[in-house]
Amino acid sequence: MNILVCNDDKEILDAIDIYLVHEGYKVFKASNGLEGLKILEKK
Repeated sequence: MNILVCNDDKEILDAIDIYLVHEGYKVFKASNGLEGLKILEKK
């Protein structure tokens, strides 16, 4: 399962990524909403 995580705090983004990958998710990370929308368009 894929999940997109958007957060402007890199430490929080990385912590969420580690947890979700451990739970079996494929994680796409964005540091802002515009970046998140671009990822959604591509994936």
